[in-house]
Amino acid sequence: MLLSGPSGTGKSLIIHAVCKQIVELCESQGKTFGVLSINCEGPKTADRAVYRLVKAAADDLGVDPGVPQTGVSTDQKLERLYELMREHYDGVIFILDEIDTLEGPYQEAEYNSLIYQLSRARKLADFDGPISLTTITNYADFMKDLNSRAQSSYNPDDIFFDDYDATQLRSILKNRRDAFKPESLADDVIPLVAAFGSQTHGDARKAIDLLRWAGELAERRGADTVTETDVREAQEKYTENRKLRHISGISTQKKLSIYAVSATAHYAREYPEWIPAGPAFKTYQFIADTMDTDQYSRETFVNHVTEQSTYGVLDFERRGKGRGRGVHMYFSLSEDPETIMETIREDSRFGDLAHEDATISAVVRERLKQFRNKD
Repeated sequence: MLLSGPSGTGKSLIIHAVCKQIVELCESQGKTFGVLSINCEGPKTADRAVYRLVKAAADDLGVDPGVPQTGVSTDQKLERLYELMREHYDGVIFILDEIDTLEGPYQEAEYNSLIYQLSRARKLADFDGPISLTTITNYADFMKDLNSRAQSSYNPDDIFFDDYDATQLRSILKNRRDAFKPESLADDVIPLVAAFGSQTHGDARKAIDLLRWAGELAERRGADTVTETDVREAQEKYTENRKLRHISGISTQKKLSIYAVSATAHYAREYPEWIPAGPAFKTYQFIADTMDTDQYSRETFVNHVTEQSTYGVLDFERRGKGRGRGVHMYFSLSEDPETIMETIREDSRFGDLAHEDATISAVVRERLKQFRNKD
C-alpha cells in the first residue's frame, strides 16, 4: 500500500492499528507475523534504512542483529534481514514511514533502490510466506517521482488520507478530555478547537496541541475552567508563531540548511535583504562539519531551502549576472534571522551552535567576500 496525505491525518496510526490486529489473528492461528517498521527521516540512506529493518527484526525476535551498522555492504545486511525472516516469520509487512525523506546524497536514488529491493523481497529472500510493503508520505504525487525500475516492481493500492473535518476532530478531542480534571472544560471549548482545526489545517496533532495550549493558558491565570477565551488566545499565539513552529518540526537536514541561510543573513552586512545561495551553501558545509553530520550536495541544499517558501519562511529568486556569467540563486527570509536561529537551537542537536557564533560569523564574512570578489 501507499498511504499519502497531509500530516496529522492518521496514516501511521491506522497502519499500525491494522497490523496489531493482524499479529493477534496470526498468533491465534499459531503463526508469526512480523511488522518491520522504520521512520526514514532518521536513516536518510538506503544502507542505514536496511540496517534499521534488521535491527527492528532482531529486537522483535530477541536475537542479535548479526551484522554491524557499518563495515559491511547493503547486500550483506539485506541477506541477514532475509535470513531472519526465513527462520522466524510466516509473513512480513515492511512499513517505511516518511519515505520521501530517504534522499541520501543522490536524492531520489535512495528510496527508489529500497522500494525496488523490498517490493521484490519474496523472490530475493526465497521466502514462502506473504510479504507486503507499505510506504507512507505526505506527498500525493509520490509515485510520479519513482524511477521505472521501482514503479515496475511496486504497484501499491494508493490510499489518500484527507484532512480531518470539524466533526472528526471533535470526536478525537473528546477522547482527550481525560487529560483535564473533570468539569474543567467549558462546553464550547472542544467544538471551538475542532472548528479552528478544520479551518486552518485539519491536523489532529495540531488540534490536540491547541487544546493543550488553551489548558496551559487557563492554568497560568489560575483558573479552574478552560474557556472559549483561552482557546481564542491560544489560536492567536499559534497563528503568530506558525512559521517558527513549522521550522521546529522539519527534518534535521532542512533545519541545518535554514540555519545556514539565517546565519548568513544575520552576519551579512553588505547583503541586508537578499542572500546569495553560494555563500549560504559554504556556511552550510562549515556548520555540517562542526556538527559532524551528513553533508549533502548543493542541489539538495537549495531544494531544502526553496521548499520553505511554500510555508512563508522565505522567498527566493534567480538573477542573471550578465552575459556569460551565469545565474545565481538568492534567498530572502520573511522572519528575523536571529529568531529563526534561536528556534532551531531549541533542538538539542543544534544547541552547541550558540557557542560557535564568532566562528560562523567569520566564515560568513569570508565566504561573502569571496563571492563579491568573483563578481
